[in-house]
Amino acid sequence: MSNDGLSLRFLHSGISLAESETIYNILNKTFQVIEEDREFQFSDQRMQGIIRIHFPFPFCEPFFELFAEGWFSMKNVLKDMRKRRGRRGLTVQFYFEGFIQNEEIYHTDIIFQMNAELPKEFEMAIEKIDYLVDAISTELAKIQEKTSPFVYDYDTTRKKWLLRPRTESNTNRNNL
Repeated sequence: MSNDGLSLRFLHSGISLAESETIYNILNKTFQVIEEDREFQFSDQRMQGIIRIHFPFPFCEPFFELFAEGWFSMKNVLKDMRKRRGRRGLTVQFYFEGFIQNEEIYHTDIIFQMNAELPKEFEMAIEKIDYLVDAISTELAKIQEKTSPFVYDYDTTRKKWLLRPRTESNTNRNNL
């Protein structure tokens, strides 16, 4: 898997300059990065920041092999950011352009969305993502309708990532 000519989109709002620079530098070691800092009014006053990273790759093992060191560093930075916010939340969204099953690429967007209120729940959610490649690929390959996006939310009660039921709201992915 090569990252030649592909640009990663890093959008954020409500985070400090130091935080955005740290994430940008981690991403920029592996990818070409297009960064957007957007002013965003949070409808939920418990939220203090939002980070959206759109990886121009399928959700698969080769992605995590390519970005192994960066993924580890980014997870730690995001967990620290969440801890520093205390009761005020941090929403993180990771977008992937499809998945691979039996060496076939399915071009359907996958979104992981985290906004756990407690730092420990946030940590558990982010730590599990890279271990779900096979399970999610198998789950999505079984779904007949491959329209984008497939949204996964972390269920803090069940302590696992769950595929959000398909609705019209799933297709609106440009909230930020």
